Amino acid sequence: MSSHIVFRRIQVRSFRILSSVDFEPAARLNVISGDNGQGKTSVIEAVYLVATSRSFRTEHVAETLSTGASQAVIAARIEEAGVVREQRVALGARARSYRIDGKRPASLASYATQTPVVVFHPGDLTLVSGPAAGRRRLLDRVALFYEPVSADHRTRYQRALRARQATLEERGPRSPELDAYEALIAEHGVAFAGYRRRTAERLIELLSETFGRVAAPGLRLEAVYQAGGSEDREHFRAALAGRRLEDRRRGRPSFGPQRDELELALGSMKARAHASQGQQRVLALALKLAELSCLESARGADPVLLLDDVSSELDPARTGAVYRFLEAARSQVFVTTTRPELLATPELVGAERADFAVVSGRVSRV
Repeated sequence: MSSHIVFRRIQVRSFRILSSVDFEPAARLNVISGDNGQGKTSVIEAVYLVATSRSFRTEHVAETLSTGASQAVIAARIEEAGVVREQRVALGARARSYRIDGKRPASLASYATQTPVVVFHPGDLTLVSGPAAGRRRLLDRVALFYEPVSADHRTRYQRALRARQATLEERGPRSPELDAYEALIAEHGVAFAGYRRRTAERLIELLSETFGRVAAPGLRLEAVYQAGGSEDREHFRAALAGRRLEDRRRGRPSFGPQRDELELALGSMKARAHASQGQQRVLALALKLAELSCLESARGADPVLLLDDVSSELDPARTGAVYRFLEAARSQVFVTTTRPELLATPELVGAERADFAVVSGRVSRV
Protein backbone atom coordinates (compact mmCIF):
# COMPACT_ATOMS: atom_id res chain seq x y z
CA MET A 1 0.00 0.00 0.00
CA SER A 2 1.29 3.45 -0.92
CA SER A 3 2.39 5.83 1.80
CA HIS A 4 0.41 9.03 2.23
CA ILE A 5 2.08 12.41 1.64
CA VAL A 6 0.61 15.54 3.19
CA PHE A 7 1.76 19.16 3.20
CA ARG A 8 1.24 20.24 6.82
CA ARG A 9 2.46 23.82 6.60
CA ILE A 10 3.50 26.11 3.76
CA GLN A 11 5.38 29.40 4.06
CA VAL A 12 5.99 31.73 1.13
CA ARG A 13 8.00 34.95 1.10
CA SER A 14 8.44 37.44 -1.78
CA PHE A 15 7.15 35.04 -4.44
CA ARG A 16 5.25 36.79 -7.25
CA ILE A 17 2.32 38.65 -5.64
CA LEU A 18 2.66 36.62 -2.42
CA SER A 19 4.74 38.82 -0.13
CA SER A 20 4.15 36.85 3.09
CA VAL A 21 1.93 33.77 3.23
CA ASP A 22 1.62 31.09 5.94
CA PHE A 23 -1.10 28.46 5.93
CA GLU A 24 -1.83 24.93 7.10
CA PRO A 25 -3.57 22.80 4.46
CA ALA A 26 -6.14 20.10 5.12
CA ALA A 27 -5.21 16.46 4.70
CA ARG A 28 -7.46 15.77 1.69
CA LEU A 29 -8.97 18.75 -0.14
CA ASN A 30 -7.90 22.39 -0.16
CA VAL A 31 -10.06 24.82 -2.11
CA ILE A 32 -8.26 28.08 -2.93
CA SER A 33 -10.68 30.68 -4.23
CA GLY A 34 -10.58 34.28 -5.36
CA ASP A 35 -10.99 36.56 -8.32
CA ASN A 36 -8.59 36.39 -11.23
CA GLY A 37 -5.26 38.11 -10.68
CA GLN A 38 -5.29 37.79 -6.88
CA GLY A 39 -2.62 35.09 -6.58
CA LYS A 40 -4.48 31.74 -6.54
CA THR A 41 -2.26 30.14 -9.16
CA SER A 42 0.85 31.54 -7.46
CA VAL A 43 -0.09 29.59 -4.31
CA ILE A 44 -0.08 26.22 -6.05
CA GLU A 45 2.92 27.24 -8.15
CA ALA A 46 4.81 27.74 -4.88
CA VAL A 47 3.71 24.28 -3.69
CA TYR A 48 4.88 22.74 -6.98
CA LEU A 49 8.21 24.56 -6.89
CA VAL A 50 9.13 23.62 -3.33
CA ALA A 51 8.39 19.98 -4.18
CA THR A 52 9.97 19.71 -7.63
CA SER A 53 12.52 22.57 -7.84
CA ARG A 54 10.75 23.86 -10.95
CA SER A 55 7.86 26.16 -11.88
CA PHE A 56 5.09 24.99 -14.18
CA ARG A 57 4.59 28.56 -15.45
CA THR A 58 8.09 29.62 -16.48
CA GLU A 59 11.55 28.24 -17.21
CA HIS A 60 13.10 31.37 -15.69
CA VAL A 61 12.47 31.19 -11.94
CA ALA A 62 14.04 34.61 -11.40
CA GLU A 63 10.80 35.94 -12.88
CA THR A 64 8.94 34.68 -9.82
CA LEU A 65 10.56 37.10 -7.35
CA SER A 66 8.27 39.83 -6.06
CA THR A 67 8.98 43.28 -7.47
CA GLY A 68 11.99 44.75 -5.69
CA ALA A 69 12.83 41.55 -3.79
CA SER A 70 16.33 40.10 -3.92
CA GLN A 71 15.22 36.61 -2.89
CA ALA A 72 12.08 34.46 -2.71
CA VAL A 73 11.80 31.68 -0.13
CA ILE A 74 9.33 28.79 -0.03
CA ALA A 75 9.37 26.31 2.85
CA ALA A 76 7.09 23.36 3.51
CA ARG A 77 6.62 20.87 6.35
CA ILE A 78 5.69 17.57 4.73
CA GLU A 79 4.56 14.40 6.46
CA GLU A 80 5.03 10.96 4.93
CA ALA A 81 4.30 7.70 6.75
CA GLY A 82 4.34 9.53 10.08
CA VAL A 83 7.73 11.18 9.48
CA VAL A 84 7.95 14.95 9.00
CA ARG A 85 10.56 16.65 6.82
CA GLU A 86 11.14 20.22 5.72
CA GLN A 87 11.85 21.19 2.14
CA ARG A 88 13.06 24.68 1.41
CA VAL A 89 13.81 26.59 -1.79
CA ALA A 90 15.53 29.98 -1.93
CA LEU A 91 15.46 31.75 -5.29
CA GLY A 92 17.63 34.69 -6.24
CA ALA A 93 18.19 36.52 -9.49
CA ARG A 94 21.30 34.43 -10.23
CA ALA A 95 21.36 31.60 -7.70
CA ARG A 96 19.07 29.00 -6.16
CA SER A 97 19.41 26.73 -3.16
CA TYR A 98 17.48 23.62 -2.19
CA ARG A 99 17.47 21.98 1.23
CA ILE A 100 15.85 18.96 2.85
CA ASP A 101 15.91 19.20 6.64
CA GLY A 102 18.56 21.88 6.30
CA LYS A 103 20.91 19.74 4.19
CA ARG A 104 21.83 20.05 0.55
CA PRO A 105 20.48 17.05 -1.44
CA ALA A 106 22.87 14.71 -3.21
CA SER A 107 21.48 15.87 -6.56
CA LEU A 108 18.70 17.99 -7.95
CA ALA A 109 17.01 14.80 -9.15
CA SER A 110 16.99 13.39 -5.61
CA TYR A 111 15.36 16.59 -4.38
CA ALA A 112 12.79 16.62 -7.20
CA THR A 113 11.65 13.06 -6.51
CA GLN A 114 11.41 13.39 -2.73
CA THR A 115 7.82 14.67 -2.80
CA PRO A 116 5.87 13.61 -5.89
CA VAL A 117 3.47 16.30 -7.12
CA VAL A 118 1.33 16.45 -10.26
CA VAL A 119 -0.19 19.69 -11.56
CA PHE A 120 -2.97 20.21 -14.11
CA HIS A 121 -3.31 23.78 -15.34
CA PRO A 122 -4.75 25.48 -18.45
CA GLY A 123 -1.36 25.45 -20.18
CA ASP A 124 -1.41 21.65 -20.11
CA LEU A 125 -3.95 21.64 -22.94
CA THR A 126 -0.94 21.90 -25.24
CA LEU A 127 -0.04 18.35 -24.21
CA VAL A 128 -2.62 17.38 -26.84
CA SER A 129 -2.85 20.38 -29.15
CA GLY A 130 0.80 21.45 -29.05
CA PRO A 131 4.11 20.11 -30.39
CA ALA A 132 5.73 16.84 -29.36
CA ALA A 133 8.20 18.58 -27.01
CA GLY A 134 5.53 18.95 -24.32
CA ARG A 135 4.71 15.25 -24.43
CA ARG A 136 8.42 14.39 -24.27
CA ARG A 137 8.78 16.56 -21.16
CA LEU A 138 5.89 14.69 -19.56
CA LEU A 139 7.63 11.37 -20.24
CA ASP A 140 10.91 12.67 -18.83
CA ARG A 141 9.24 13.84 -15.59
CA VAL A 142 7.79 10.37 -15.11
CA ALA A 143 11.06 8.64 -16.08
CA LEU A 144 12.83 10.58 -13.33
CA PHE A 145 10.80 8.65 -10.74
CA TYR A 146 11.15 5.22 -12.32
CA GLU A 147 14.83 5.57 -13.26
CA PRO A 148 16.42 8.70 -11.72
CA VAL A 149 19.69 8.17 -13.63
CA SER A 150 17.74 9.03 -16.81
CA ALA A 151 18.19 12.73 -16.00
CA ASP A 152 21.98 12.40 -16.05
CA HIS A 153 21.95 10.58 -19.39
CA ARG A 154 19.58 13.18 -20.83
CA THR A 155 21.84 16.05 -19.71
CA ARG A 156 25.00 14.43 -21.08
CA TYR A 157 23.26 13.51 -24.32
CA GLN A 158 21.97 17.04 -24.90
CA ARG A 159 25.34 18.59 -24.07
CA ALA A 160 27.17 16.36 -26.56
CA LEU A 161 24.47 16.95 -29.18
CA ARG A 162 24.95 20.72 -28.93
CA ALA A 163 28.72 20.35 -29.21
CA ARG A 164 28.35 18.19 -32.35
CA GLN A 165 26.00 20.67 -33.95
CA ALA A 166 28.35 23.58 -33.22
CA THR A 167 31.27 21.61 -34.70
CA LEU A 168 29.29 20.80 -37.83
CA GLU A 169 28.41 24.43 -38.39
CA GLU A 170 31.84 25.86 -37.57
CA ARG A 171 34.24 23.21 -38.95
CA GLY A 172 32.18 21.14 -41.35
CA PRO A 173 31.15 17.47 -41.62
CA ARG A 174 34.73 16.16 -41.93
CA SER A 175 35.96 17.53 -38.62
CA PRO A 176 37.83 14.76 -36.73
CA GLU A 177 36.13 15.81 -33.49
CA LEU A 178 32.79 14.56 -34.74
CA ASP A 179 33.65 10.89 -34.26
CA ALA A 180 34.24 11.42 -30.53
CA TYR A 181 31.09 13.50 -30.10
CA GLU A 182 28.99 10.95 -31.96
CA ALA A 183 30.34 8.09 -29.86
CA LEU A 184 29.35 10.01 -26.73
CA ILE A 185 25.95 10.89 -28.15
CA ALA A 186 25.30 7.25 -29.05
CA GLU A 187 26.33 6.04 -25.59
CA HIS A 188 23.99 8.34 -23.71
CA GLY A 189 21.33 8.48 -26.43
CA VAL A 190 20.83 4.71 -26.39
CA ALA A 191 20.43 4.70 -22.61
CA PHE A 192 18.12 7.73 -22.66
CA ALA A 193 16.02 6.20 -25.47
CA GLY A 194 15.51 3.07 -23.40
CA TYR A 195 14.38 5.00 -20.34
CA ARG A 196 11.93 7.02 -22.35
CA ARG A 197 10.49 4.02 -24.21
CA ARG A 198 9.89 2.07 -21.00
CA THR A 199 8.27 5.12 -19.44
CA ALA A 200 6.03 5.59 -22.47
CA GLU A 201 4.88 1.97 -22.24
CA ARG A 202 3.96 2.42 -18.58
CA LEU A 203 2.18 5.71 -19.19
CA ILE A 204 0.20 4.40 -22.16
CA GLU A 205 -1.02 1.42 -20.14
CA LEU A 206 -2.35 3.67 -17.37
CA LEU A 207 -3.63 6.30 -19.82
CA SER A 208 -6.19 3.87 -21.22
CA GLU A 209 -7.61 3.43 -17.72
CA THR A 210 -7.69 7.11 -16.74
CA PHE A 211 -9.15 8.17 -20.09
CA GLY A 212 -11.98 5.68 -19.63
CA ARG A 213 -12.81 7.25 -16.27
CA VAL A 214 -13.15 10.85 -17.45
CA ALA A 215 -14.08 10.63 -21.16
CA ALA A 216 -17.53 10.36 -22.67
CA PRO A 217 -18.73 6.75 -23.13
CA GLY A 218 -17.77 5.20 -26.46
CA LEU A 219 -14.82 7.51 -27.14
CA ARG A 220 -11.85 5.32 -28.12
CA LEU A 221 -8.26 6.39 -27.47
CA GLU A 222 -5.16 5.14 -29.25
CA ALA A 223 -1.71 6.09 -27.96
CA VAL A 224 1.49 5.02 -29.74
CA TYR A 225 5.11 5.84 -28.93
CA GLN A 226 7.27 6.59 -31.97
CA ALA A 227 11.03 6.53 -31.33
CA GLY A 228 13.15 9.11 -33.12
CA GLY A 229 16.40 7.28 -32.50
CA SER A 230 17.64 3.79 -31.74
CA GLU A 231 18.56 1.62 -28.77
CA ASP A 232 21.42 0.04 -30.72
CA ARG A 233 24.67 1.95 -30.21
CA GLU A 234 26.30 1.11 -33.56
CA HIS A 235 23.11 1.92 -35.45
CA PHE A 236 22.91 5.22 -33.56
CA ARG A 237 26.51 6.16 -34.45
CA ALA A 238 26.08 5.19 -38.08
CA ALA A 239 22.87 7.22 -38.36
CA LEU A 240 24.59 10.31 -36.96
CA ALA A 241 27.57 9.94 -39.28
CA GLY A 242 25.32 9.50 -42.28
CA ARG A 243 23.30 12.64 -41.49
CA ARG A 244 26.10 15.13 -40.98
CA LEU A 245 25.44 17.09 -44.17
CA GLU A 246 21.68 17.12 -43.56
CA ASP A 247 22.07 18.19 -39.94
CA ARG A 248 24.44 20.99 -40.89
CA ARG A 249 21.99 22.22 -43.52
CA ARG A 250 18.99 21.97 -41.19
CA GLY A 251 20.78 23.54 -38.22
CA ARG A 252 19.61 20.79 -35.87
CA PRO A 253 20.05 17.02 -35.44
CA SER A 254 17.60 14.83 -37.34
CA PHE A 255 18.07 11.57 -35.41
CA GLY A 256 17.69 10.71 -31.73
CA PRO A 257 15.31 10.90 -28.75
CA GLN A 258 14.80 14.65 -29.29
CA ARG A 259 12.54 13.55 -32.16
CA ASP A 260 10.47 11.04 -30.16
CA GLU A 261 6.70 11.39 -30.38
CA LEU A 262 3.80 10.16 -28.28
CA GLU A 263 1.01 10.02 -30.85
CA LEU A 264 -2.55 10.36 -29.58
CA ALA A 265 -5.63 9.55 -31.62
CA LEU A 266 -9.36 9.42 -30.95
CA GLY A 267 -10.77 6.69 -33.11
CA SER A 268 -8.72 6.89 -36.30
CA MET A 269 -8.17 10.67 -36.16
CA LYS A 270 -5.10 12.32 -34.69
CA ALA A 271 -6.16 14.21 -31.57
CA ARG A 272 -3.84 17.17 -32.17
CA ALA A 273 -5.44 18.08 -35.48
CA HIS A 274 -8.97 16.71 -35.29
CA ALA A 275 -10.16 16.45 -31.67
CA SER A 276 -12.63 19.07 -30.48
CA GLN A 277 -11.50 21.52 -27.83
CA GLY A 278 -13.53 19.63 -25.24
CA GLN A 279 -11.99 16.31 -26.25
CA GLN A 280 -8.50 17.80 -26.08
CA ARG A 281 -9.20 19.02 -22.55
CA VAL A 282 -10.39 15.61 -21.42
CA LEU A 283 -7.40 13.88 -23.01
CA ALA A 284 -4.97 16.34 -21.40
CA LEU A 285 -6.55 15.66 -18.01
CA ALA A 286 -6.33 11.90 -18.61
CA LEU A 287 -2.61 12.29 -19.34
CA LYS A 288 -2.10 14.09 -16.04
CA LEU A 289 -4.07 11.48 -14.11
CA ALA A 290 -1.98 8.78 -15.79
CA GLU A 291 1.11 10.70 -14.65
CA LEU A 292 -0.33 10.64 -11.12
CA SER A 293 -0.79 6.85 -11.28
CA CYS A 294 2.74 6.36 -12.69
CA LEU A 295 4.31 8.40 -9.90
CA GLU A 296 2.35 6.49 -7.29
CA SER A 297 3.59 3.20 -8.75
CA ALA A 298 7.21 4.35 -9.09
CA ARG A 299 7.52 6.18 -5.78
CA GLY A 300 5.29 3.99 -3.61
CA ALA A 301 3.47 7.09 -2.35
CA ASP A 302 0.34 9.03 -3.20
CA PRO A 303 1.40 12.12 -5.18
CA VAL A 304 -0.09 15.46 -4.19
CA LEU A 305 -2.40 16.77 -6.92
CA LEU A 306 -2.68 20.44 -7.89
CA LEU A 307 -5.62 21.51 -10.07
CA ASP A 308 -5.55 25.06 -11.37
CA ASP A 309 -9.05 26.23 -12.31
CA VAL A 310 -9.90 22.83 -13.75
CA SER A 311 -13.67 23.43 -13.62
CA SER A 312 -13.35 26.21 -16.21
CA GLU A 313 -11.66 23.82 -18.64
CA LEU A 314 -14.23 21.01 -18.51
CA ASP A 315 -17.95 20.67 -18.98
CA PRO A 316 -20.06 19.81 -15.90
CA ALA A 317 -20.21 16.09 -16.70
CA ARG A 318 -16.43 15.78 -17.05
CA THR A 319 -15.83 17.96 -13.97
CA GLY A 320 -18.05 15.58 -12.00
CA ALA A 321 -16.05 12.63 -13.30
CA VAL A 322 -12.84 14.29 -12.14
CA TYR A 323 -14.11 14.80 -8.62
CA ARG A 324 -15.40 11.25 -8.43
CA PHE A 325 -11.91 10.13 -9.40
CA LEU A 326 -10.44 12.30 -6.65
CA GLU A 327 -12.85 10.89 -4.09
CA ALA A 328 -11.53 7.41 -4.82
CA ALA A 329 -7.88 8.56 -4.71
CA ARG A 330 -5.97 9.06 -1.47
CA SER A 331 -3.98 12.09 -2.59
CA GLN A 332 -3.95 15.45 -0.91
CA VAL A 333 -5.49 17.87 -3.41
CA PHE A 334 -5.21 21.63 -3.94
CA VAL A 335 -7.83 23.20 -6.24
CA THR A 336 -8.03 26.83 -7.37
CA THR A 337 -11.35 28.24 -8.47
CA THR A 338 -13.34 31.44 -8.85
CA ARG A 339 -16.51 29.57 -7.85
CA PRO A 340 -15.96 27.54 -4.65
CA GLU A 341 -19.70 26.89 -4.34
CA LEU A 342 -19.38 24.38 -7.19
CA LEU A 343 -17.09 22.18 -5.10
CA ALA A 344 -19.59 20.58 -2.75
CA THR A 345 -18.00 17.68 -0.84
CA PRO A 346 -20.37 16.60 1.94
CA GLU A 347 -18.41 13.36 2.35
CA LEU A 348 -15.34 15.28 3.55
CA VAL A 349 -15.64 16.36 7.15
CA GLY A 350 -13.56 18.14 9.76
CA ALA A 351 -9.86 18.32 9.00
CA GLU A 352 -10.25 16.62 5.61
CA ARG A 353 -11.21 19.86 3.82
CA ALA A 354 -10.07 23.46 4.14
CA ASP A 355 -11.19 26.55 2.22
CA PHE A 356 -8.91 29.52 1.65
CA ALA A 357 -9.56 32.91 0.09
CA VAL A 358 -6.86 34.81 -1.80
CA VAL A 359 -7.13 38.59 -2.03
CA SER A 360 -4.23 40.75 -3.28
CA GLY A 361 -1.70 38.02 -2.53
CA ARG A 362 -2.95 37.36 1.01
CA VAL A 363 -4.27 33.93 1.96
CA SER A 364 -6.84 33.50 4.73
CA ARG A 365 -8.87 30.56 6.01
CA VAL A 366 -12.56 30.83 5.22
